[in-house]
Amino acid sequence: MVMRWKTKSSPPGMRRVEWFGDGMFSEIYTDKLLPFSAFSRCFCKNSFASLPLYREALYQIIELAAERCGKTFAHAEGKEQELKLMVDWAFEGFLPTGPKGLLPADSCPVSESADSSLSDSQPAPKRKYVFKSKAVAVMVFNREKIIENLKEKNKTIRDFCLSCSSPEINVEHPLFEGGLCLRCKENFSETLYRYDEDGYQSYCTVCCAGSEVILCGNSSCCRCFCKDCLEILVAEGTFEKLKDIDPWNCFMCNPSQCEGNLKLRSDWRVKVQDFFANNSAMEFEPHRVYPSIPADQRRPIRVLSLFDGIATGYLVLRDLGFKVERYIASEICDDSIAVGMIKHEGKIEYVNDVRNITRKHLAEWGPFDLLIGGSPCNDLSMVNPLRKGLFEGTGRLFFEFYRILNFLKPKEGDDRPFFWLFENVVFMSAHDKSDICRFLECNPILIDAVKVSPAHRARYFWGNLPGMNRPLSSFIDDKVNLQDCLEVGRKAMFEKVRTITTKSNSIRQGKVGSLPVTMNGKEDYLWCTEMEQIFGFPKHYTDVNNMGRGQRQRVLGRSWSVPVIRHLFAPLKDYFECESGQ
Repeated sequence: MVMRWKTKSSPPGMRRVEWFGDGMFSEIYTDKLLPFSAFSRCFCKNSFASLPLYREALYQIIELAAERCGKTFAHAEGKEQELKLMVDWAFEGFLPTGPKGLLPADSCPVSESADSSLSDSQPAPKRKYVFKSKAVAVMVFNREKIIENLKEKNKTIRDFCLSCSSPEINVEHPLFEGGLCLRCKENFSETLYRYDEDGYQSYCTVCCAGSEVILCGNSSCCRCFCKDCLEILVAEGTFEKLKDIDPWNCFMCNPSQCEGNLKLRSDWRVKVQDFFANNSAMEFEPHRVYPSIPADQRRPIRVLSLFDGIATGYLVLRDLGFKVERYIASEICDDSIAVGMIKHEGKIEYVNDVRNITRKHLAEWGPFDLLIGGSPCNDLSMVNPLRKGLFEGTGRLFFEFYRILNFLKPKEGDDRPFFWLFENVVFMSAHDKSDICRFLECNPILIDAVKVSPAHRARYFWGNLPGMNRPLSSFIDDKVNLQDCLEVGRKAMFEKVRTITTKSNSIRQGKVGSLPVTMNGKEDYLWCTEMEQIFGFPKHYTDVNNMGRGQRQRVLGRSWSVPVIRHLFAPLKDYFECESGQ
């Protein structure tokens, strides 16, 4: 819905538009504008499910539409139910008045040739929010003008936000030459690792927006680029040209095709790590550094694992040759407990619900040398439209880790090495991430298992393990391509697969949702033994208690990637005793 605005004349064929939700202004070509009656065509279910600002914008705009149509939602209980009723009403065609009721009461339809910027009609007052800066609300940015701005003396693409063209740069764009303003930085951090059901990014790799995108044709890549970025940053006509190229490998897969003002950073792999490690806008004191222990003074390690899953921590410690004196695991899933009990022959002590662990228990079981855990992500992941956040639902279980961490930290004067590691999803809200950083008093590192395994699995890790920031490298026995994990007679259709979750449809790949394997000329799902090897587990690791395929995928989908945990745990060999020859 475009509000006619009293201002100086817009350029021919354009309108000045104030966006609902964030109060920003843009100049938009009229051929890109659609009537509000086209609501159902423009509605984005992914944004509605994951972006609070998008939901707020919809609430504001439908509220105005309802006011014009004389529609009320007085019987709604709470804002969430009211928003649901509003969206349903919009999808049904704004009945009973229909689209005609959307016109302002004091105006008549405006002809297409009329310049609405000359109208004296003022928009309805917009709500003001405490988090919204007045300075931002009145600034006008136009992405199309970024090329003109570059002609100014001493101006380069590095002086502008690649997403909105704002000159107010907050950080460097981690992938391409250029910057990001504060608002776009927050959006970028929340949406870069958001994927749709087809396995591709939900939004453009450059601006983390865009409704019309071109997908990379590389079967191992999941990136996409929007029309605006291609037309403005590369060259006019690029979008139509690339549409005719099939398959087209994107600018990340083939940097040599970068042209115009779209320039891939040569060190983008390092930059993206730094971006996600430091984007909480908080600085913390460095962790205490423990000197390595002489070999003859090292002793077996004692571990407390919270939300243990299928004992990935224990498996990795044993694979690395550590002598494990005691491994106590908190886990409530019976299937996961069965895997750990059977595969590790009862050497893991299970204590069930983390909420029942008291200070007295910790004193009896400890002291511990290593605390590890990753609380459930259901209410943190922005993929879940019903998520409750960090302070409600399963999100609150983070504070159980935090509580126990504070109990276990050595007291002043105790010089024994103590290490800890906390893991969770990358695709969480910036607010939840900042809160976790604030409580744990450190910024996370981001590790994507795709570098050391055949599957994408981007995760945040907070902790004080030595060398956490070192580059991720694979071991000689790691299987990094899908074909390496398949049984005899089966052929991989992709080198890498999308993130495997607890849901069966996460196995499907690419634009058309094809299965990743062929056998006897037909597409096929991944077998359980193949999924186990993708995660780095031994074959048949989850084959216990006659568990079915669905059960085995669920316990695997909640687990950690073995090569990643091996990478993180390896430096602990300088502190704890290992088996002879290890």
